[in-house]
Amino acid sequence: MSAKAIIHKIILNKISRLVHNRWMFMSFSGHYSDSPKYLSIKLHELDPTAEIIWCVKEQYKKLLPEYVTYTELGSNEADKYMSSAEIIIDNVYGERAFSVFESGILNHLKSTFLKWGFCKKGQKIYTTWHGTPLKKMGRDQIGNDISNFMCCNIKMILGNQYTSDIMEHLTFGTIPMKVLGTPRNDILFRSQSNLLRGKLNLPIDKKIILFAPTFRNDGKDVEGKNLNRSGIDQLKLIDFEQLFKTLHTKFGGDWVMVCRFHYHVAEMVDWEKLNKKYNGRIINGNLNDDMAEYLACTDTLITDASSCMFDYILTDKPCFLFFPDLDNYSNKERGFYISVEELPFPVAINFEELISKISEFDNDEYLSRIHSLKDNFGYMEDGKSTQRVLEWIFKDADY
Repeated sequence: MSAKAIIHKIILNKISRLVHNRWMFMSFSGHYSDSPKYLSIKLHELDPTAEIIWCVKEQYKKLLPEYVTYTELGSNEADKYMSSAEIIIDNVYGERAFSVFESGILNHLKSTFLKWGFCKKGQKIYTTWHGTPLKKMGRDQIGNDISNFMCCNIKMILGNQYTSDIMEHLTFGTIPMKVLGTPRNDILFRSQSNLLRGKLNLPIDKKIILFAPTFRNDGKDVEGKNLNRSGIDQLKLIDFEQLFKTLHTKFGGDWVMVCRFHYHVAEMVDWEKLNKKYNGRIINGNLNDDMAEYLACTDTLITDASSCMFDYILTDKPCFLFFPDLDNYSNKERGFYISVEELPFPVAINFEELISKISEFDNDEYLSRIHSLKDNFGYMEDGKSTQRVLEWIFKDADY
């Protein structure tokens, strides 16, 4: 963000008055998704008089319900709404927090000025974060030099104690943590697979394996981005006919694969070619903005380091880690908070191992291990998180 943009935001923040019952929501810098989406829907149900603002990119405007006021990400209007909203809910840091990368008097003065400029008396900010971390983040990432963390009136709502402990460390203890559950995960407790499949244009007479690789960030391969290593290379290693045959033998049914990539990666895939080659059995999972809906109607998940694995275990369904670059990712690129070998998910570093892990899958052992992980992590997930979180926000904000 340029110095001019920062000054503009600070001036707006200082001259704008808070508007009672104005709520502003954001998700992943411009999407309509994740826990903020489910909180805004429930808010409207509980209080139809609440003014609900969503800051999204223009292409997601069509997803917004009619009762939502749309404002475009990065616009002057969005800055005005943010400066006047009584309550802000997002899944990062509410755009009112930042890491401090240097020490010294000048940096301290700069940080103090930014905190003064962005903090607004009476404004409440709640962040739901966006997943249970396996990959190291922030100050814990390889090669990082974050020395402090500054924030304003922010409280963080999380789904388990394990994540709460990590986030408290990452934010230098500057943000109060509350373990109340993950609103986006409530959908995983409901039996509505066929309804969701219809909405997502997925076949209701097939079993679905969801492939959801994480994004790589240690170098550049295409147009300045790690696109090939973020799922494309893995996709090339898969013999789909053998995979579908193995799944059929182990779990029964006819299978299709839904591929859910980072949006930059999805743009590189020739979906028409894949669709034609495999008779419609390889499906674009990036057409809908809500990952939780895909997880809710999936029969088996394949990922590598995506936190979706920690959501998916709430369904008690099989998850496999296909991780050809495991050693590089663990020791050079990002690092993990816990070793993948300690996780309950079978791990494969090549396609042959993946086939073997599926064939040898022991469901009873798997269920025992994922239930143990949920206990050890201190999960607070029961399908009622959205209601519980909103009720707590009402009380905390004296609403």
